[in-house]
Amino acid sequence: MAIKSDVAARLDASPHWRGARAELAPELGRFRSTHTFTWLASRAGGGIGGGGRVKLLEVMGLSGAMALCYAPLGLRVVLRSKLTRVDCELATLRTAWNARARYEWHHHVYASRFSGLSLETVERVTHGPDAPGWTPAQRLLLLAVDELCADRMISEPTSAALSQHLSHAQLVDLCMLVGHYDMLAMLLMTFGIEPEPETWRRGPLRRLRDTSTGDGITPSWLPAFNRRVTNRLARLYAGKLPPYSLIHHRGRKSGTPFTTPVVAHYDDSLLIIPLPYGTNTDWVRNILAADGGSATYRHRTVPFKNPRLVDAAGATDLPARARRYTRLVQVLVADLVTA
Repeated sequence: MAIKSDVAARLDASPHWRGARAELAPELGRFRSTHTFTWLASRAGGGIGGGGRVKLLEVMGLSGAMALCYAPLGLRVVLRSKLTRVDCELATLRTAWNARARYEWHHHVYASRFSGLSLETVERVTHGPDAPGWTPAQRLLLLAVDELCADRMISEPTSAALSQHLSHAQLVDLCMLVGHYDMLAMLLMTFGIEPEPETWRRGPLRRLRDTSTGDGITPSWLPAFNRRVTNRLARLYAGKLPPYSLIHHRGRKSGTPFTTPVVAHYDDSLLIIPLPYGTNTDWVRNILAADGGSATYRHRTVPFKNPRLVDAAGATDLPARARRYTRLVQVLVADLVTA
């Protein structure tokens, strides 16, 4: 089985992290030293994740049923949070960065991809709330995380500004989320736990959000098959029957005109195209290089300009349909030029 490239490797090698130490417990992962159910859960999770084991569960398993007692809190704070999935992952990544906890960071670089964050957004988290590109609400969220990590409370000015974007219930969940990951960071770093080799890079999850295609989710052979077979058939009805459109563009080097059938959606003056084949396809690169193109929809051809790639963090002001797409793939958004 091919091993997926490690998208977290560059930041994993950053000097920011606390120096790796030898694992404190030599019995870590041994069946006789670990709570039975926890050991089994570690191996099952490792099989799905591709790392063979989940060290976080194993270190909890040294203290009997600790993982079973912890699970309801973890599920409530993480998976059933009243915060949006994007806000949860931004807060988690920033907490891991502030704690200098490489294990947490490594896993959430990958986990955040399932919430729709691009690698560019993940790396921007390392620069904090003052980095360009955040929405006002996201900037305040990251500022609140920094204050919680440094001062163990959110300052009055920040909480007052944040109340314009978060309810009191969401503010409770934010405090609990940051405290939860800070607590796990203490455990992981005390026991010298480093990321499991090949985790997220083997197993069934490795196929999602492939960086070699620009966050594509389709098998590598499918784009070529579509060019030779499916697209030829799709051109018969694309541009005539919704939701199929024809995108007209020119080769960025040759200048040759091309027409590509896509699934597209229109909302007021916006063109929205989900990108299941990723952002590295030729037609997307042509559109971005030319800063526009034209689209045929329902027998009508309309030019568009200002194309941009948007992930879940950048989709907060987009229509609900576009936000749903960004949970899986990035979308191309452009402004329609209407008379």
